[in-house]
Amino acid sequence: MEIVKLAVTELLSHGLRNRGRLDQTNDKLDLTRLRARLAEKPRTKAGQVRQAWPDIKALFDAGHSLKDIWVWLNEIGIEIGYARLSHYTGQLKRRDQAAAAAKHASAILDTGNARDASTSVANDGAARGMAVPDQAAEPVHDPLANIRERADRRPGFQYNSDPDIKKLI
Repeated sequence: MEIVKLAVTELLSHGLRNRGRLDQTNDKLDLTRLRARLAEKPRTKAGQVRQAWPDIKALFDAGHSLKDIWVWLNEIGIEIGYARLSHYTGQLKRRDQAAAAAKHASAILDTGNARDASTSVANDGAARGMAVPDQAAEPVHDPLANIRERADRRPGFQYNSDPDIKKLI
């Protein structure tokens, strides 16, 4: 059996009309077929949950439980297990929180230096006699926080070469 070797571009170009060049076709794209697919049910369970996410999120905001939402989704044709739905909704909530945090951070950067913005808000609030929340109280991501915490709480005997005399007896 003899294998015929061809250039990769030659193999790929056989499946593409006009060899994949857009300059030989008209410049307008017809997106109506793609837009018609928006109403179709996605093939995957994750896609189905993502498509229904705005409605699911509104149900959460209205105070409904995940178990009720799970029952309702199964009734309308999104047949998904409770644990899988819980996993997907957790992912989507984290994605929304990350997007909101990124939007908040970009808004701070757009207004100028973050420190200047927080001090001006604090000074403005103090001038009006209002309590201003501390902007520095926002949690900062520290990848080594768990290691530092464990080092402080190490079990067993810890030798201290410079002991505090008040704590000795």
